[in-house]
Amino acid sequence: MPRASKLKLEKEKLKEIQEHFSYLISTLRDSGEIENFLYNFLSEEEKIMLAKRLVFLMMIKRGYPAPAITSALNISYETVRIHSEKLALKNEAFHKTIERLIKRQESSEFWEKMDKMVEPLLLALGAKTDMKARTKLMTPGEDWPGKA
Repeated sequence: MPRASKLKLEKEKLKEIQEHFSYLISTLRDSGEIENFLYNFLSEEEKIMLAKRLVFLMMIKRGYPAPAITSALNISYETVRIHSEKLALKNEAFHKTIERLIKRQESSEFWEKMDKMVEPLLLALGAKTDMKARTKLMTPGEDWPGKA
């Protein structure tokens, strides 16, 4: 994962740099300009890290269990635990922004694909105590892997 330099900046200088960065981002006019800037500005690792973090936060807010998140995003349980705790400490405006992004994605196929991807794991988790989940898990459907 990308890391910040271990050489620390003075708090005032860091604050000024962060304000300039926020201002720069706020001046970008449309999604194409934002996408172009971020594509050229961020490293591949940073792009992956930020995308996974955003989807992770959205999955937490939608109530996905930790095992489904670790499986879907290929991240560790510890990462889920740490960032779930950090999410609880975020301010109301941050939570509203994440919820707005979730609502915007509701109309797309994104969550449908995500649900389909984690369904076998959710069924397996539910099969321990839920007879219907156990039956569905053990009964091949139309899209069951290996079904002719």
